[in-house]
Amino acid sequence: MKTRSLLRLGGALTIALCTSLSPFCLAQQKYSDTEAGKHAGDEAIVTGKVASISKSGKGTTYVNFGEKFPRQTFSGVVFAKDADKVGDLSQFEGKTVALTGRIELSPDGKPQIVIKSADQLKLADGAAPATASTPPATTPAKPSAPMPAPPVPAPTIASVPTPTTPAPKPTPPPKVIESKGIALAANWATAPQTGDMTRKDLATLFGSQINSGEPVTRDDSIIIYPELPYLTPLATARSLLHLEKTNPSRVKITTPGLPVASLTANAFSGIFPGGYTTLTLVTDSSEQVVSVHLTDSNPRQRTTDITDTGGYHTYNFIAQREKSAGQLVIKHDIVREGAPAGVVVVDSLLIDPNAADPNATTSRTTKSSSKTSTTSRQPRTGKVLERSRWYVPKPLVNVILRASGNR
Repeated sequence: MKTRSLLRLGGALTIALCTSLSPFCLAQQKYSDTEAGKHAGDEAIVTGKVASISKSGKGTTYVNFGEKFPRQTFSGVVFAKDADKVGDLSQFEGKTVALTGRIELSPDGKPQIVIKSADQLKLADGAAPATASTPPATTPAKPSAPMPAPPVPAPTIASVPTPTTPAPKPTPPPKVIESKGIALAANWATAPQTGDMTRKDLATLFGSQINSGEPVTRDDSIIIYPELPYLTPLATARSLLHLEKTNPSRVKITTPGLPVASLTANAFSGIFPGGYTTLTLVTDSSEQVVSVHLTDSNPRQRTTDITDTGGYHTYNFIAQREKSAGQLVIKHDIVREGAPAGVVVVDSLLIDPNAADPNATTSRTTKSSSKTSTTSRQPRTGKVLERSRWYVPKPLVNVILRASGNR
């Protein structure tokens, strides 16, 4: 009878302690960060090494496991409203941790756990019990003990529901894509036999934009386009830009001066910031985004800047579009203000300087016996036939200069 009473008391203490430590008592399984995605919906403990801790513009903190964003294997997410309760997480960067909570899938399909309290995230060695192999019932072996004090350690062990026999720590799986830089075809720098004018245009445009020692290796700090890091996988980029439901047209880029047989244009139609109607994600041989190109093929605008001072021949390097008439004017301008760090931004216009302006005031001179009057006319303008904006990371600029024969 005394033994049954003690067991009931131990169970009651376990329930009471689990109530106070609910984030840990809810978890019934323990997974590594690489396998957590298979268990969405489970309450669990997820272990792994923290590669980076970052914060978005909205104040959301991300604890990225395995790799830096966007190649993380798993994430802990702290919304701005919970930041004070969770506290500073920088102490966990570079360390192996255990995160407790419900596994969810983010909008881009990556597994994550929302962190609402500081006790959900601990160092991995602190999350495991010191004596997990000691069974709870061995302590109250003396039947003469009238007080329930001996069973107290039992709830402590039960409060962290680690499996009785922990599974051996899994060997991290090999990475499918471990990018060291732009993935290019073996013959990417083959000297082209044609396209001298286009290669000259690229050399003129980019020749002063980069140092000869500029690396072509991966650089996660380069943000090509808002919230889109350099070398982001295409599938992730589509999710970040909310293009999952839009099917792109895919065409291999064959423009002379761009790396041979290496780049693909993934063009999406719609209405994009700036009034552009096509957004093209340029990917390399491993389907990583290396450039972004925006185009408006039917702009309703005119310009007074119609003097051809650059002598350019190609106005759209992604689609390999060259001017068909000698009187057309091409303007390529490097955008300085607001350009992302490590990115060359090129604004381009194709202009017909001879297209009639329906709003122009014609010049007319009226003479009479007493006076002469002249009606002034507006400055001459040209019709913009196409406008585009090209975001080119400096590592890609380096590759283009080599492929175009300028390096």
